[in-house]
Amino acid sequence: MRRKRGRTVDVEEGESYYVSMTDMMVGVIFIFIIMLSYFAFEFRSATTKLTSAKQPETAALLQTAANLTPRQADLEVDYQARVLCVPETVLSETGGGASGERRCFSFAPPSKVPTQSVSTADAQRLLMDQLEADLRDAGAPINGDPSSGTLAFKADQLFLAGSATLSPDGQRIAGQVAQTLARRLPCLGYGAPAGAGCEAGGSKLAMVNVVSQTNLDAFTPEGQRAASLALQRAAAFHQGLTAAQPLLAALRNAPVGQAGSQPLLRVASVGQSQEAASKVGDDQTVSIQFQMNP
Repeated sequence: MRRKRGRTVDVEEGESYYVSMTDMMVGVIFIFIIMLSYFAFEFRSATTKLTSAKQPETAALLQTAANLTPRQADLEVDYQARVLCVPETVLSETGGGASGERRCFSFAPPSKVPTQSVSTADAQRLLMDQLEADLRDAGAPINGDPSSGTLAFKADQLFLAGSATLSPDGQRIAGQVAQTLARRLPCLGYGAPAGAGCEAGGSKLAMVNVVSQTNLDAFTPEGQRAASLALQRAAAFHQGLTAAQPLLAALRNAPVGQAGSQPLLRVASVGQSQEAASKVGDDQTVSIQFQMNP
């Protein structure tokens, strides 16, 4: 019986020893994994900072410079030779060094900040969002969804019945629209005034069409008059815009003298023939369509 008990104690002690060793090894491995993850994260973070920096050399030096101290000194710079000289005393923490001596370094010129490119779709979406917000604030009666690239207005809100003459409300609306276009379009075309502050290389508009749309019966005198009235109304609204803001008439889709250069604001009319069309001038829509250069 004593032998069995002795063997049992030995076995239990051996098992406890191996269990303790296993637990310790698991703990060591766990700590090792945590440390490895930490160093991997730090390495990735440092690598990202260096590779994404505008000046990788400067970024690398700043990783080691933990105690930068501001100092005042007279610098000498030769911009053509790209040489920078500083007094030698500035390079000593105690101000030591020969008085009047200089240390010179070469440098690269600052790189120009590239203009962020904006896709044509994004530029048009931004323009339409701005126009819609401006006109909503002004209380202009926009018809439909401007996100399609079109500002639409019902003709009977702009013109006297059956005519191409702007009503008092129509003149007010034309003035509101013209003011908004004069604020948003100059940098999207050519011919903007010198103080417009336009960025070079920005997106440009190919065309801003003032379009009158109507349904008509092309085979009847009424339908033909409706088509004529639609064109007259588009021209009248265009004239109302440029009269309120003459700047709009000066904008072009390309520099003057360049092939294909045309006024940015133009006029068009669209008539869809259908049977039993409404009377002359009924249900017409006047819209402004914006088309960006690809």
